[in-house]
Amino acid sequence: MTGRAEEFHRLFLLFRIEAQRDYYTARSAEYRRAHEQAVVVRNVLLLAAAVAGGMGPFVHDTPRAALGVAAAVLGALAAAVTAFETLIGFPQLEKLYADAARNLKEAAIDWREADPGGDLTAEIERVEDVFRSERGQWGQLIVKSAAQPPPARNAPAEP
Repeated sequence: MTGRAEEFHRLFLLFRIEAQRDYYTARSAEYRRAHEQAVVVRNVLLLAAAVAGGMGPFVHDTPRAALGVAAAVLGALAAAVTAFETLIGFPQLEKLYADAARNLKEAAIDWREADPGGDLTAEIERVEDVFRSERGQWGQLIVKSAAQPPPARNAPAEP
């Protein structure tokens, strides 16, 4: 076993596996927090809309109208937060990054067990497969999120 093979083994583990795993772990946590924040904001807005709408019958004319408008605006804001969270897909992105981090963690265990002086082709391919799989998931998310084209207006009816 040469020093060069050991150095490659160590550097590949450090920069290709561990650094990427740390990145994926951080991104997964970031999207989990974003999802949790969106849920909290949505629930607070819905609660405020419910309180504003529920107070309407107990107040007089002018405040009643203002409370009705406030309830409608808060409800619309809650819907906008929900739509944004759905559009971005925080849970799906969290899962994508968490899966990649988990797969790299497993690959790192096998990499540490591999002989630095031996044939590392299979182990390198395993690591690269994790990255290819993650890129493939992005393609699936894009296809899934693509809007269907609207039906043509005034299209002739099929016989």
